[in-house]
Amino acid sequence: MVNHSYKLQLLRQLQQAVKFQHSVAGFYIDWWDPLSFHDLRHENVNAFLGLLLDSHHPALIYDFCSRGSLADVIASEDVKLDWAFRLSLLTDLVRGMKYLHSSAVRQHGRLTSRNCIIDSRWVLKLTDFGLTAFFESQNIPHVTRSARDLLWTAPEFLRDPNSVGRSSQPADVYSFAIIMQEVVVRGSPYCMLTLTPEEIIEKVKRPPPLIRPSVSKQAAPPEAINIMRQCWAESSEMRPDFNAINEHFKKLNQGKKVNIVDTMFQMLEKYSNNLEELIRERTEQLAEEKKKTEQLLHRMLPRW
Repeated sequence: MVNHSYKLQLLRQLQQAVKFQHSVAGFYIDWWDPLSFHDLRHENVNAFLGLLLDSHHPALIYDFCSRGSLADVIASEDVKLDWAFRLSLLTDLVRGMKYLHSSAVRQHGRLTSRNCIIDSRWVLKLTDFGLTAFFESQNIPHVTRSARDLLWTAPEFLRDPNSVGRSSQPADVYSFAIIMQEVVVRGSPYCMLTLTPEEIIEKVKRPPPLIRPSVSKQAAPPEAINIMRQCWAESSEMRPDFNAINEHFKKLNQGKKVNIVDTMFQMLEKYSNNLEELIRERTEQLAEEKKKTEQLLHRMLPRW
């Protein structure tokens, strides 16, 4: 399921952008260059194809990814996520962010589990990157985001009233840590806390005490938990960059390149075994119920 409220916010900002373009010459100004976006090519970055400049229906055009967003996959009970599969998705995310941070885009700026999308081969790709710079280059006011939409935002930007819509590379790392929590516990940000999004944002803004998601040490390998905690450090200077994070993930993968196809075959094999066991149990239950029904009929029918 696509998150329509999030996409609606982007649509409203794009409508403002197109109206601005119609009234002022020089739409592509400053350093936001659609050609540089088009040149971005990486397995874990969704290909930017172009802009549809229509005042009524403006749109950013990307490759279609049929599996929806990472948030959709996490929320779907039909998708079984063992640790190997989760690690594969997180590794894709790290590789994509490492590439973006070394490119002309420099940062994502809006990183959440909703703009990490998954294609038909179960490869995770980043999308919606660079929009912050685009809106700033066009002097387009940012749409006010709800507290729930701010759960991925780094504390230094939550505290600064003049930083609305802005970001940095360390802030992207913080956002990654919150996504990592979602994947590890398979739940929304801070899902283990009985607080409203508004209460969480206020506590993140004003420590102490320092508030972060509570993740059990048994939820993932200790190395993965340590990486996540480093990435959501209060001080932006204490957070590792994606080059360092990528090296940590290589160790988590034991130096092997993650093969999502092998992972999928393993999952299908487990699913097949589970399905056979389920069929056997249901067949036994059906036979037992049939036996009970026959006994009941035998007692109810008159004897001749």
